Amino acid sequence: MPFEWTINPYRGCEFACKYCYARYTHEYMELDGSEFEKKIFVKKDAAALLVQDMRKYSYESKKLRRRVPGAYCDGTATDPYQPAEKEYGVTRACLEELASARDSAFRLITKSNQIVRDIDLFKKIAERSEISLNITVTTLRPRLARLLEPRAPRPELAVAAVKQLRKRDWL
Repeated sequence: MPFEWTINPYRGCEFACKYCYARYTHEYMELDGSEFEKKIFVKKDAAALLVQDMRKYSYESKKLRRRVPGAYCDGTATDPYQPAEKEYGVTRACLEELASARDSAFRLITKSNQIVRDIDLFKKIAERSEISLNITVTTLRPRLARLLEPRAPRPELAVAAVKQLRKRDWL
């Protein structure tokens, strides 16, 4: 599913993946890239900005003859379900807004088993829009996973989340 816009509710990522390509984003804020997993910026107003942008950038589709908000992707630079999400709920707030949109497309990418918390919203989104959920499992070897992704959920937790999501008939 191609996408037009990205949503990253956080800047920085607590999972500390050694291969992360987004560390450089902290340099724009005059921070060292090594602070990427320690200094997390919470975009508390992300859901309100999402609503503004959906209204601003939606367009009339001549082919479909209805308003099409576009395609959105969450988790392209930082994980939307990193530990900060438990406290701040910015990802969930964005999903609540997307659940009320029509005829859009949404893709989410995560390494976290915390994704299952929002099954209720994924079901609502799927009723009105196209949805794609992606869980990255880098390796099934726990020791290697700790080396590559020191604070990401253990591989078996991600696999359990995949199994739980696969049980749903709406995906």
